Amino acid sequence: MKKIIIILSVFILSGCNLNFRNNTLNNIDNEISNVINYDVPRTNAYFKGYSYYKPRDFGVIENNEFNTTLVHNENKYYLNIDINAYLNKHKVQSENDGNLYFYKVINNNDKSGYIKITEGKDGYFYLKMLYNYSYIEASLKKDELYESVLNSLVILTSIKYNDKVIASLIDENSISGKSEPYELKGPVIKKDNKSILDVYDYSIES
Repeated sequence: MKKIIIILSVFILSGCNLNFRNNTLNNIDNEISNVINYDVPRTNAYFKGYSYYKPRDFGVIENNEFNTTLVHNENKYYLNIDINAYLNKHKVQSENDGNLYFYKVINNNDKSGYIKITEGKDGYFYLKMLYNYSYIEASLKKDELYESVLNSLVILTSIKYNDKVIASLIDENSISGKSEPYELKGPVIKKDNKSILDVYDYSIES
């Protein structure tokens, strides 16, 4: 098991382009378990009060304190860091209402969360993943779900909170306790456009 975890993590963290297109969510349980049990050795995206590991082939479009818009393969991922949930050590409660395309509860020690995927329109699926007191949302094609679930989970699992900085933000009343909703739309792709991955710089320096 340890060998499997290390191999999987090396590929994901190094940004290697594995072919996940033929994989389905039916056989993803072991990979999810491997990711949440793997201690990501470092972070490379640093912000006020928290940091996380951003896979090398992910770009950052915008960051607004606790909300970040990431891009991968021309799909946008909306990351929300819920500082208040972290401070209160909020326990996630979620149920499968029976209308979901995919649903899985995630538990690891004191961290809990879930993966929800809903089938949408025009061949798109809506992913919402909550774990480690934060969540990611994205709108994806079916053959992108497997890789997107693993990448999103790597990001959420890797989040590290800085208690001292968070305490200072509370003293400064900088934490509003509100999260901004995002409107998810399918990517707009034009044949004569450069890939969005050619535009954004992946590097984030401390």
